Amino acid sequence: MKKNLVILAGVSLIVSALALSGCKEEKQPETVVKTAQPAAVATPAAAVEASGKSGEELYKQHCMVCHPDGRNVIKPEYTLKKAALEARGIKTVEDIVAKMRNPGPGMNKFDSQTVSDADAKKISEYVMATFK
Repeated sequence: MKKNLVILAGVSLIVSALALSGCKEEKQPETVVKTAQPAAVATPAAAVEASGKSGEELYKQHCMVCHPDGRNVIKPEYTLKKAALEARGIKTVEDIVAKMRNPGPGMNKFDSQTVSDADAKKISEYVMATFK
């Protein structure tokens, strides 16, 4: 009991010293929480604009990681060679764009906000001209 009184007296002494020294509680500024917008989200208007890059540059940016030199690291039998594409019913630039927009399992989807229609066409033309 005596020990508790000593502790209580010590706490009272500290509180009194702080009050006498002019220590006061400072008001904390209000915190405003802002919702961050992802940097990669394009507006619909920006989605229809071409990037100004060549088909080869766009291919390297968006496709090269899974399709180095026209190969396919996920499904090796699904190369970008003309014969392999045609065997899967992909015969035109529009067919490649359609596959980019609605791929099967294992392939990333490239919607028009990720790759504009003009850029998707450039990539497709590059694929058709390069991987014969």
